[in-house]
Amino acid sequence: MPTKKEIIEKRLATLGKSTFLKLTLFVILVSYFYNVAVFNYSITGNNELRLYDFVGMLVMYQFYQNRVILGWFIKQEKFSHYLWIFIQWCMFMMIFTFFISYITERLTWILRTTLFMYHFLIFYFSFIFFLILMRNVKILRQLVYLHIIMASIASLVVLLQHLGIVAYLWSELDRKAYGGFFSGILGPNKIVLGMIMMISVITFIGLFIQKELKINKLILISGIIFAILGLGLSGSRTSYLGLSIFLLYFFVRSTGKFIYMSIIVGIAIGIVSSYNPEVFSIVTDVFEGRVVNKISDPSLIAEGDVEQLYEDLGAGRKNLSLMYVDYLLEHIYIVPFGSGFNNFILVGNSAHNIYLTLINEVGLLGLFFYVRWLVSYFSLNFRRFQYLGITLKGLVLAMMVTLLFGEHLYIYRPIFAILGLFLFATAVLLTPRYYIKS
Repeated sequence: MPTKKEIIEKRLATLGKSTFLKLTLFVILVSYFYNVAVFNYSITGNNELRLYDFVGMLVMYQFYQNRVILGWFIKQEKFSHYLWIFIQWCMFMMIFTFFISYITERLTWILRTTLFMYHFLIFYFSFIFFLILMRNVKILRQLVYLHIIMASIASLVVLLQHLGIVAYLWSELDRKAYGGFFSGILGPNKIVLGMIMMISVITFIGLFIQKELKINKLILISGIIFAILGLGLSGSRTSYLGLSIFLLYFFVRSTGKFIYMSIIVGIAIGIVSSYNPEVFSIVTDVFEGRVVNKISDPSLIAEGDVEQLYEDLGAGRKNLSLMYVDYLLEHIYIVPFGSGFNNFILVGNSAHNIYLTLINEVGLLGLFFYVRWLVSYFSLNFRRFQYLGITLKGLVLAMMVTLLFGEHLYIYRPIFAILGLFLFATAVLLTPRYYIKS
């Protein structure tokens, strides 16, 4: 007689063969790269629904239909279980957000918070389905190729905007708020383009050096070049820092592979640059404008004056962080459990620092759940596919450092689907651990 585990594993295998689920997840991945509104409505002004808002209903439905076996699956791994605990805590803390929204007569904030939680659930449930589907290496390869195609298209659109061929794609309100910086189909905020491309570069590097997965090397290197191009054009200093952290970690953990990848990527960039030098001159101009020209004194780098560099490059983040620290010290009763998920009404702005933001919203307890989720990736054992393990841990480390300067692994509107793509990327790097050695 089969055990409960064997029965559930068999049902999971059947679910992984679902054509409908596969098509849904393919569209979800596309939606992470296409954030232009597909439907507009107005409650507080210009409001939009995106592709993942609609496809997400199919994800939610399929999760509900398979909730028993998926609940068992979630509990099998710390990284999935811990994130689910954090989400559940956020759902509980919505009660306080709704109450404060009611007494401050900000009822639209209730709708906004509900929509953000809906996005959180879409990204998480899709992540669980990706983990199941990609147990089939053929589907994993198909999804990776789709990832490369979408990253390349998104990067190409930005390049065409810089060349004057494609117009600015966002509203006039967004143009004023974000300075009209070209960011293609990903979102008006620089961090979206930067982080999406940073995650893509890192993922493609891991897949390139892990040859056992047999993903076409030429396609992968093309994806790496397009993603580097998009990252360079993003002007996102936080994303530049993130890639630097990953490369440093990669160098320390696997110096030989780091040198090998540097040579391969260097040759590819040299070929592209010799064919069309204007492309990388645009990237150079963006980088100089966003980084080099912002540093008040170049000697600060040699002197290691981190505080002044943060002042020069932080775009006011230091003041926001200090404001949050002062607010939390004045309202110390908030610190243990928070004031409510997505509830920064009383402060006025998010902290642009996930750790301070989470203390305000879900308290030290919620912050503990969140950090425990991220740290859980470092405890994973990659006996096989060791380079995927190095890549995954380098990606998580890069994120943990850059989260000091943003909330890009969260669900605020300006960051769109960065969390969704991060979870997809971790699924790509994690799933081969389940493969049976032939």
